[in-house]
Amino acid sequence: MLKSLFSNVSSLSTDEKVFLLTSFAILLPYYICGPVIIMATIYLTIRHWKDLISDISQLRYLLIFVIYAIAVALYYRNYLGILLPLAFGTFGLFFLIYKQLVTARLYRWNLKIFTWGSILLAFYAFGHYVNQVLRAGYDLMYIFKYQNLQTRAQATVFNPNYYGLLIAMVLVMAIYLIFKSRSTSERILSYIAIFMNLIALILTGSRWSIPTVFLGVVMMVLALKPKLARILAVASFGLVAGLVLKPSLLPRFANLAHGFADRYGIWLAGWKLFETSPLIGRGSMTFVKFYYLVSDQAKMHAHQILIDSLANYGIFGMMLLILFLGPFFRGLVFQLKEWGLTPELGLIISLIGVCLFHGLMDVSIIWVQMGYMLLCSVVVPDETLREIQTS
Repeated sequence: MLKSLFSNVSSLSTDEKVFLLTSFAILLPYYICGPVIIMATIYLTIRHWKDLISDISQLRYLLIFVIYAIAVALYYRNYLGILLPLAFGTFGLFFLIYKQLVTARLYRWNLKIFTWGSILLAFYAFGHYVNQVLRAGYDLMYIFKYQNLQTRAQATVFNPNYYGLLIAMVLVMAIYLIFKSRSTSERILSYIAIFMNLIALILTGSRWSIPTVFLGVVMMVLALKPKLARILAVASFGLVAGLVLKPSLLPRFANLAHGFADRYGIWLAGWKLFETSPLIGRGSMTFVKFYYLVSDQAKMHAHQILIDSLANYGIFGMMLLILFLGPFFRGLVFQLKEWGLTPELGLIISLIGVCLFHGLMDVSIIWVQMGYMLLCSVVVPDETLREIQTS
């Protein structure tokens, strides 16, 4: 396997190596992977600027949105809010080039890096958890015994809830790789990834990530083995019933009602912030910058993707985002009608579904690592997707 691995790496083009290096970097903390993405974008833009000129019109609504969001942030003196639109613009350029150059081989490599690399993240998360709880004088069952947890697994991601979404995405990818792989060793690695990430999922103590995982797994299996998906769906309802009868089965579920009440209060504050400037918003990071207008509770965001986006960008900003994303979703619907639910379309839809479902309680998909993983998996031209399906 190692000989084949090194042989495949040596045959990669320079562009493919840049993309894969960036994908490896995504497994590292944001202060490392962020600069790597910026440097890769600059390098690829210089290298392919002629192709970019002809295709840049695909980003016209995104670029208008970036200028708009920066202008709104400056108007409200929300200088922190300038950073996120710039990140959106950087990602737009990076993935426009990625869409031009992605091959079936590069696509599969990315999935393998995210899935198998997550094994290392899970080991790191477990080791960090063990070290922290033992140093604090607790035992390894700490996460099941206490509700107000001070130690939760987050690996190299910003916080445990964000890590929970990463795990959900990786589990969907692992199931896809098991189905598509012809190599026994590759299947074993994917099974190990599933096992380790399920342990890490429990250690995150992220309540919403658990139903997110079940949703993603059922959706992915539905595209591969519909009968098995129905069995998993029934098992999911059984788990819900078990949690209703005994919430302490999983970490932090015993105080679920309190947690939901807290989130509802945050959503309400986010909505009130939206109402202070409904048309244009107040720029990215509105909640952390202007929370004092409606609440005495400081948070980084509104913990709900739609409310947070409305508060940040207002109705006009959301319209620009819809105009930008519209062609992608229309293309996805067309592919479904033409091709049916293939494993590859099942993977794309499952990942989008996971991110949107998790977005009901958090804004994790906006974070650099999960955003990169999602876009690497869904930004694929039709001809490349057909090649992936037949290979």
